[in-house]
Amino acid sequence: MNRPLVLVGPMGAGKSTVGAELAELLGRPFADADGEIARAAGTDVAGIFEKEGEVGFREREVAAVAALLGRDDAPVLALGGGAVLDPSTRALLARRAVCVWLDVSLAVARARIGDGAGRPLAADPAGFAQRWQERRPLFALVADLVLDAGAEPAALAAAIALGAAGRPGALDRLPELIADRRSVLVADEAVVGRMASGHGHPVALRGGEEAKSLAALESLWRTFAGAELERGSVVVAAGGGTVTDVAGFAAASFARGIAWIAVPSTLVGQVDAAIGGKTGINVAAKNDVGAFHLPEATLLDPDLLRTLSDEHLADGMAEVVKTALIAGGPLWELVRELPSGRPPPAVLAELVGRCAGVKALVVSGDPTERGSRAILNLGHTIGHGIEAAAGYGELSHGRAVAVGLVAALRLSQRHAGLPAETVSEVTELLARLGLPARAPGVEADAVLAAMRHDKKRAAGEHRFVLLAAPGRPQHGVAVPESDVGEAIDGAVRPAPAP
Repeated sequence: MNRPLVLVGPMGAGKSTVGAELAELLGRPFADADGEIARAAGTDVAGIFEKEGEVGFREREVAAVAALLGRDDAPVLALGGGAVLDPSTRALLARRAVCVWLDVSLAVARARIGDGAGRPLAADPAGFAQRWQERRPLFALVADLVLDAGAEPAALAAAIALGAAGRPGALDRLPELIADRRSVLVADEAVVGRMASGHGHPVALRGGEEAKSLAALESLWRTFAGAELERGSVVVAAGGGTVTDVAGFAAASFARGIAWIAVPSTLVGQVDAAIGGKTGINVAAKNDVGAFHLPEATLLDPDLLRTLSDEHLADGMAEVVKTALIAGGPLWELVRELPSGRPPPAVLAELVGRCAGVKALVVSGDPTERGSRAILNLGHTIGHGIEAAAGYGELSHGRAVAVGLVAALRLSQRHAGLPAETVSEVTELLARLGLPARAPGVEADAVLAAMRHDKKRAAGEHRFVLLAAPGRPQHGVAVPESDVGEAIDGAVRPAPAP
């Protein structure tokens, strides 16, 4: 995040307002590209259009954006909606910037700009709508992160400041983030060979829940001590969610806390596990010992997903579906239409950017999970119980979450008014993505016993995240024990014969 931070999106997305908030939050300078162009021309944007037309304005815009991206003080920049039309600008954004797309609905954008006074391309509603639609693929192409611009500016700025961003090739940014600091690379065995040299002393871990043990944690502490890490050092954690969990906790607890950078190499990690600063290990239950310790950056590189097996990619899709149900809107519309098989690279990259944006927004509003952040646990209460009862490694986290998600949606029918059609649609979607709705053979009593260690229990009651509709989650809902038992029984019972 030591590059220029650039906000893109259509008119009405709030780029200038959010950019000013973000610059103040990070202590960086702020510049608005349209403002810079107007100052250089000695007139406002409308005046430039009147004298030089759109072609003249675009020529000025290309030059102005190149100059702004060439600055060495890592500014926050707000670009005009049409800046991404120029191929050379898009190339510069890829090489020099971290780019955030503030995505806003057409209706909200139109309402925000009003009659379009002072905006030459906003006066014609039909033309405005056409440009809003045509530019969306270009915003997706340049974006490292996608955020719902309907949120408050301060929340959007805080989400960006978490430092989760990336696009294909983002791993190349790692050396500039490490700079000249002493470092240790903690990497999953599956990816350690794909990491370039120069990322610090390498330590290979075997991914999976066994990595999140006291023994693995102690080994990392001793490695850090042997490498003479100190308060100004940095740990790089590359791998799936279990590797980033334990490496992040080791960083949080060594020398009373040192910096770390997350490089998630799985879909689960890129859309969920590595974002937001949750770190920990398993002692009596999953993730029952840990700390909130935000990484200074989370590099989300979809290129790292290319070698994932279909099975591992499907595991991550469980978290994608969960996130889409929480968010609703464009992400849910994208996910509900996914076909079977692997998504094309461009679609996968957009899924990562949008899911990361949803989690960043939620986390920024509740960094230590005292309230609304709990919505991210949709499907996880029963899912974690099933994962533990099956025996870690016997049933993958993603598949357990898929089963738990269907169970949570069935509870949502009874306690939150979720339509039955939504439950059916999600069940069919999960099947299309290669994920189960049931875990036959797992003992219901063992699931319930494991759930008694869940951190979301309060006063002896199970507290659930339920869904009233896509985009309308509810958290902290107490569900009667009898209904919980019924949901678990349905989750572990074999499917009826066709």
